[in-house]
Amino acid sequence: MSPLNDLVACIQETDVSAPDLKQLLKHLQAQEEVLIQHMPQLDDAAQALTPHLHTLGLVFILNVKGSAVPLSNAAAVQIFIEQCRRLLLGCDPTQVQMVPSQFVAVCTKFSTACLAARAPLSAVRPLMAATIALQPTAGHFTPLHAECLKLCLLAKTYSAALPLLEQELLHADRDATLVTPRDLLLYQYYGGVIYAGLKRYGVAVNFFTLCVTAPTHVLNAIMLEAYKKCLLCSLVASGEPPSLPKYVSPSIARPIKGLQAYCEFAEAFTAGDTAKLRDALTKHTSAFKADKNLGLAKQCVPAMMRCSIRRLTETYLTLSLGKIASIAGLEGEVQASQHLREMILTGDIHASIDEPKGMVHFLEPPERYDSHANAVSMEGVLRGTITLAAKLSDLHASLATDQHYLARVASQDRQPQFDDEAVHSK
Repeated sequence: MSPLNDLVACIQETDVSAPDLKQLLKHLQAQEEVLIQHMPQLDDAAQALTPHLHTLGLVFILNVKGSAVPLSNAAAVQIFIEQCRRLLLGCDPTQVQMVPSQFVAVCTKFSTACLAARAPLSAVRPLMAATIALQPTAGHFTPLHAECLKLCLLAKTYSAALPLLEQELLHADRDATLVTPRDLLLYQYYGGVIYAGLKRYGVAVNFFTLCVTAPTHVLNAIMLEAYKKCLLCSLVASGEPPSLPKYVSPSIARPIKGLQAYCEFAEAFTAGDTAKLRDALTKHTSAFKADKNLGLAKQCVPAMMRCSIRRLTETYLTLSLGKIASIAGLEGEVQASQHLREMILTGDIHASIDEPKGMVHFLEPPERYDSHANAVSMEGVLRGTITLAAKLSDLHASLATDQHYLARVASQDRQPQFDDEAVHSK
């Protein structure tokens, strides 16, 4: 028998108990050179193994093979894609979490192969399964979260990403999953883009804001791009630029003020002048197009019209369609009537339209917020808040005993502060 056959036999004979798996892992790490030397026979070796029983062996085999697959060879790429799909859809989470580095490498190579084959959709379900398998708990971030969201975006299957985006992710354990700050930024950024694509602009703003407000000491391109989209989504969702917290890092706060195209566009929006906003859109079309934000910028024009109409409901009880069209920057009564009907249907405003007289009557919201459904909804929100508070308390207690955190705090305390330096200089 060849060394590769011996290795495959060893993998097949290994029991799935923890001690045996640890012994197999050491053996695989020592025999990696054997896999490299027998590259042409790796397809047969992979076919002889069963994913849920032999996850460790398949991860090592496909990791080695993935480094040598020529992306220009369509047939070879397709074979590798099918081998990875078979592993990712049937892998054993316990074995996956023993080799996070190699497993993430296989998933990354699989993603690259699917993009080379122009088939991002075929990667979505396997990567979703791989992401869940790599998580020690449902609350752990992994590098595969961002990778899976990226493939959902490229495949234009935004709703497929919702199960990952709706996870309550609170743990970023570098040792367990190899997650990095860049992975977290990309997760928030891609999540915001997906929610914007689903026209859930308010949720998109939350994701982009988390990205922009991450602690940093250097300018990060991901954060800057997130702010551009955050600004436009905020204008569409609320009619106002985003209100960023005071703790935003100066390294990102300063460059934000230098985004001339976006700052001028936001100023034109808040001025409430439709003509001025259209002029700003025309002036900065090339900048928005280069950033792939032109579609979002165009959404701001009807959004400003809706904001103008909403403000009218706070001042007037009755108003003519012609007057509404003039104030909101609409072309005439027909367009004003169309916008009003859409806003009434979506619940943005409460009004009735008297078409024969060309008049609009603004009404009080019919909901008194005292129904059983609202009571149930409020109870659900309170339970969620209590649960979140308990989790934050647990995280705080864990952080308070973390040796790396305590060492860093102690190091910072030993550094001279401004006041100390001022005293010594006198």
